[in-house]
Amino acid sequence: MSGATEATRAWAVARVGYRVPRRRFDGVVRGVFARACYIDCGDSLLTLAAAGVSDGPATIVLGPDAPADLRGAFDPGDALRCRGGRVVGRRVVLELGRAGTWRAAKPPSSLDDADVAARIALARGRLAEGRRARSSVLDRSGSAAIAGVERACRRLDVAEALPRIERFVGWGEGLTPAGDDYLVGLCAALGALVQGDAARRAFLAGVRRFVASQRARTTPISAHGLALASRGHFNADVLRALDGLRAERDAHAARIAFDGLMAVGATSGADALTGIVSGFVAWTRAGEQ
Repeated sequence: MSGATEATRAWAVARVGYRVPRRRFDGVVRGVFARACYIDCGDSLLTLAAAGVSDGPATIVLGPDAPADLRGAFDPGDALRCRGGRVVGRRVVLELGRAGTWRAAKPPSSLDDADVAARIALARGRLAEGRRARSSVLDRSGSAAIAGVERACRRLDVAEALPRIERFVGWGEGLTPAGDDYLVGLCAALGALVQGDAARRAFLAGVRRFVASQRARTTPISAHGLALASRGHFNADVLRALDGLRAERDAHAARIAFDGLMAVGATSGADALTGIVSGFVAWTRAGEQ
């Protein structure tokens, strides 16, 4: 590969997710968008993101000196080679040596039921307002399906839950269909609320195994998100929204967290927040109020 001699720009990387191989990988660019570039490494999919994009377990976040629009630097099919902390492409070299490692923070202490109920109501209100401008298939025809998933989760009935969850896999359009984003949020919420309960752990394990087994039914980018969710790995904006529901005592800060997630993609963040709310409705007493 002649990328080292062809590269014309060198960019520093600010942070890498804890699942990004820092010393060695070979990848191929599969998709390039203004703020993100997706790199297929065979058994994983890395996201190269412009500064300001949310951190994640498999995300490489560029420093502030890199451009905000990545489309002029990469093309689908470009080969990338990482050796010794340097990622060499056809037109760009990425320096990982001084990058920090992003890891999810330790979960904070929980709110009481009344405060969680208030946060659920706040999240629903933010969703309702956002959906007026940009709706997805979940709004148009998903209410009954969502209620069915919540009911099965509340009962800890895996046999009932899995066929209901199956409907969401690949449901909708785009790089990450709405149904998949919902399942990522649902898995995040259930994982946060399992709380050492043996019955809940068994239920969640069954859901995670099933979600992992369904990856071939959706888009490559969404399949990667489902694979991470099935192992308990989530992006920072999802985790902040989770904390907004379970631990944030400042309602304004919780609202900022919800709005931050909803700003992701056209409807992807809102669909993920819908899944998070579903998990809280199913597995908290506050959700029954």
